[in-house]
Amino acid sequence: MYKLVIIFYSFLFIPDDLQTGVNYFIARSENAKGLQANAINVDKAIVVFESYVKQNKQLQVSGGYCLQCYNFKGRFVFISDSDKLKAYSKTIVLGNDLVKKFPKDGKIRFELTSAIALSAEINGIMKSVDDKVMPQLLYHTKMLIETDSMYNNGGGWKFDAGLNYKTPYIPIIMTWPNKDRAETVMKKVLKYFPTDVGANFYYAEALFENNKKKLAKIYFELAVKFPSRKDFLIEDEFFKVKSKKYLAKL
Repeated sequence: MYKLVIIFYSFLFIPDDLQTGVNYFIARSENAKGLQANAINVDKAIVVFESYVKQNKQLQVSGGYCLQCYNFKGRFVFISDSDKLKAYSKTIVLGNDLVKKFPKDGKIRFELTSAIALSAEINGIMKSVDDKVMPQLLYHTKMLIETDSMYNNGGGWKFDAGLNYKTPYIPIIMTWPNKDRAETVMKKVLKYFPTDVGANFYYAEALFENNKKKLAKIYFELAVKFPSRKDFLIEDEFFKVKSKKYLAKL
């Protein structure tokens, strides 16, 4: 509770121009065509946040939003993998600096971990293993769970589950992935956030990967059914689209 009060009051004192950036970020999904976002508002937000970061002003807030903007562009604005990787690289560089200054900030660690994971998906699992990306993902996931487990509706647990069911078991090299653990972790998330679109999707995907397809179908259907969050509209719609693709197979 004390932590929430501190965060609340810190937002009361956001300077007007920084709040303008926040408002642009909130409007990042406006005029999107499906999952293809318009860059206008997020680019305006980046101008504000980058200015603050360069001046080392309101760094925790401006830096966290800056990371969110970079990742949003990588996921929903850019089309080519090369452009996506450049966006995620900016998140990783800034995120690695910010996480040292604000190690308990859920947003900062979540966005950094997201960028590392998204880059790994593009580069492929074997390159990620060779580049020692997996230890980074495991470390930041562990730290996110320890410091702010509830951020983004159990974001750290979602990372944990995803790593366990998406990463292949490779004898000697990758022996830790455990699909049963992924299911257990996502059950825990759903106890706290039963109507979260992403949580239902991740649980369904974990079930699907564990060959429990009838049960997976139920949770994919729930992911489609539950409403998307207004402040994460396009992000939740992304999970709905992926759920529908799975349902078409089942």
